Amino acid sequence: MTQIFLRLAATALILCWSAGVLAQRPRPRIFDRCDVTFDPVVLSQPYNPMSPDDYVQSFTTTAHRHGTSEETRGMTYNAVLLRQGNYRLPTELYVLDSEGGATGEVLYDRPGPQIGEGIGDNGEIEAIFEPEIGRNLVTMAIRIPAGTEIDSGEFLHQFDVKYLCNHEDERTTRGHNNRGFTISFPVSTAVQASLVGTEPDFGEIGMLSDIDVAGAPPSTIKRSHYMRVASTGPYEVNVVSQNSWRMTATGAPTGNAAERIAYRYELLDQELDSSRPNFTPVMCQASGVSGENIRLTATLTEGGQGKLPSPSYRDIITITVTPLAVALGDPERCD
Repeated sequence: MTQIFLRLAATALILCWSAGVLAQRPRPRIFDRCDVTFDPVVLSQPYNPMSPDDYVQSFTTTAHRHGTSEETRGMTYNAVLLRQGNYRLPTELYVLDSEGGATGEVLYDRPGPQIGEGIGDNGEIEAIFEPEIGRNLVTMAIRIPAGTEIDSGEFLHQFDVKYLCNHEDERTTRGHNNRGFTISFPVSTAVQASLVGTEPDFGEIGMLSDIDVAGAPPSTIKRSHYMRVASTGPYEVNVVSQNSWRMTATGAPTGNAAERIAYRYELLDQELDSSRPNFTPVMCQASGVSGENIRLTATLTEGGQGKLPSPSYRDIITITVTPLAVALGDPERCD
């Protein structure tokens, strides 16, 4: 019975063949054909880099040996999947079910095993081709750890395939199929935003006049905090004030000047106050999964002296961060 063994392994290294074996490589004969290919895999489930859960998707792929029975007579195959040498994602590829082979073996990002003896060790998977059958269906899965940074859009995960054919006359031939196995899936454009630090609080200002405020040091009239934004693609920032950049005695809009205290707000190089209340939305470059901090600064411009007494003058500021599928124009770096 002719058996064909497929070894599947994920690695960022290129497999090296010993000089001794290469020196013994004979000239192929006309009936020899050493060729192994895999059907491409297309996954529909998007990967969200912001998700707290690992991305785990199962799929089926078919390994093919090519050639007629005459072309492949007396031959056994070994094949290894090799990730491209410049690839660095901590991806795991493993087999869930394989006809005639082991199940549940995980193929980590590590140097690939040698092709040859020792079938079945080092986490390899044996997929056996029955005589006269040129294909083998394998159920596999891919796992990407949560938080792995991948650019938004359609992602193509590429593997090289190296294979070795042992002939019945003890000869050996080899092949290399660049990008011979691919897994593609969509990557979501995702964004997360959160405040870093405490909300601006000017403390007790009832005894401060407008003149006092104008001459006060920054420690008295200026408060800064940050907004952390993590995104896999471009995003837009906008901000509005419920009370047009005034704190009011009740927190609600009012037309009574004795119940409101003015301040200035700074965000992404724009200064906002009651005379310039409107913010021009800013398109920002992707900040990555690790994120970046955007500075937010509130500066008191009016004192509380003579105002209606209240335990808390306040305003409500709403900052909106919106992911963009496509950025129109040139997004800027926002930090």
